[in-house]
Amino acid sequence: MELVRSDAPEVTRCIDSAGAQASRRLPAFVYGCSLNALILLIAIAVSLIVSVRAAAWFGVPVFLAWNVYVLWLLKTPRRNWVIAACADRVCIRLGVNIPEVIMLEVSEIASISMRTVEVFLYGPKPKFVEWLVIEPAHAVAESFSGHITSFLGDIKMHDPSNLGHVAVEEGRLTIGWTWCHPAQRVFIQQVVRECPSVVIAPEERSELDLNGIWHGIREKPNVQQRRMLVEAKRLGFGCKCAELLSLYRSMPLREASAYLAEIEREEAG
Repeated sequence: MELVRSDAPEVTRCIDSAGAQASRRLPAFVYGCSLNALILLIAIAVSLIVSVRAAAWFGVPVFLAWNVYVLWLLKTPRRNWVIAACADRVCIRLGVNIPEVIMLEVSEIASISMRTVEVFLYGPKPKFVEWLVIEPAHAVAESFSGHITSFLGDIKMHDPSNLGHVAVEEGRLTIGWTWCHPAQRVFIQQVVRECPSVVIAPEERSELDLNGIWHGIREKPNVQQRRMLVEAKRLGFGCKCAELLSLYRSMPLREASAYLAEIEREEAG
């Protein structure tokens, strides 16, 4: 395992020849909404100070140019690739703004698998949270875990927003499959064709059912329920849990958010 620059020739060769490749395609409205709002505010100000025509001449071209750029930025697979596997190596990219890429030889990978959690927030329809799990070979497990943990620590110090989808758990690297294309099962099939020597481990499935928290006695959640709320928050459902606490536990929304942060701190301690 080694860390190499994302523009290094070996990375370029791997990307160009990769038979298995996944990219993260964020929704354009999420990425571009802040500047779109600013453009709208400026256009309104121009319409009030100068004229509606001047606002249109300014606002429409700028709005279109920005959104075309956002679509190009977010929908280009080569720019937004997350993981790529060619015949003899696998490259893992943790973020667009991170210059280093994790490069693994196929022989350094013990297995690749899927981990799925079905989260029942409210009602019978679950939300699915998926990870791609890469387990290092026994011979490199110790150095792999140390290098990756140190690397993630450095990234967290400089740009923690990049670590929302990546973690090291029990010595294994987990990559969140949020907004990733193609579907995880399709990517696994691509890996099987491209790297037949890589072992595909059985899928790990688990369930987190929060339905019992919202009904019954209107007291604060018990110990087990608090742990479930913390787990749901870590999976990215903090805002939804706060809304449900506010609705069914008679907590103001701000108090519910503060309560979730408090029990997360308690659980970490």
